[in-house]
Amino acid sequence: MLAAEKSFNAREGEDVLFGVGTYGTSDQMRGIGACFRLTVDTMDKQLIVQSVNTGSDVSGNQFDLQVGAGGAGAYNNCAGASGAMFPGSTDVWGNQYGGPDDSSQCADLPQYTQGSTAMKDAGDDLQKLCQYSFDKKCRGEGGSNPTLVDATRVKCPAELVEMTGIQRSDDPSTYKATDEHRIDAFPANAKCQADTPGGGTAYCLTRMMDCRKPSGAFKDNVVSDLVVPGKKLVQTCMPDGYTRIDVQCGCLDCYC
Repeated sequence: MLAAEKSFNAREGEDVLFGVGTYGTSDQMRGIGACFRLTVDTMDKQLIVQSVNTGSDVSGNQFDLQVGAGGAGAYNNCAGASGAMFPGSTDVWGNQYGGPDDSSQCADLPQYTQGSTAMKDAGDDLQKLCQYSFDKKCRGEGGSNPTLVDATRVKCPAELVEMTGIQRSDDPSTYKATDEHRIDAFPANAKCQADTPGGGTAYCLTRMMDCRKPSGAFKDNVVSDLVVPGKKLVQTCMPDGYTRIDVQCGCLDCYC
């Protein structure tokens, strides 16, 4: 993700952060594959994020950002079972929606997935990824949610599409925030209405981790005409969290 950010920012003269998650919109694909440019009140950079998942708990003026230990979610596969992504119980994972309340609790998490080789080879560490999300202020101490000040649908950067595997055919033509594609549900005085995840979430940047196959990786959730051939599904991964599965395979009996 960091390499993708660096490449895009250098190519386009931008200075944004990348992310993926869930945007609660009611279009034909419930936002799957769409990219948004977000302004968040606590963050010193804007984000360009792609929605790869759906959820009935995500409203139309909220983005649920995937971060390290952001919450095991409604269908936990992060910990607490033999086939879970990480070892140990869910006791150290904090809130089901939102994860640890404070950055000091990141150190209580397991560092690596149960199949740890790929994560170690990537130089990743769940404790550090958890801390990174606090450092970037996309979550607050005490479990608070930042306010989502503005959201505009934008063109998906090629670097982000390369990571997710999905691209919409109805993308806007620019990465910039424009009035034409601005989400009109954000009044000038919008404030997050939830101090902790799981409450009323209007105008909030919330968070999750889930550790499960996202909605955009299921072909029944995708409208074929709204995605680009060869980039119709989110690429998912094995339980180690890193080994990718090619879900667009060529294409007899596949979905490409």
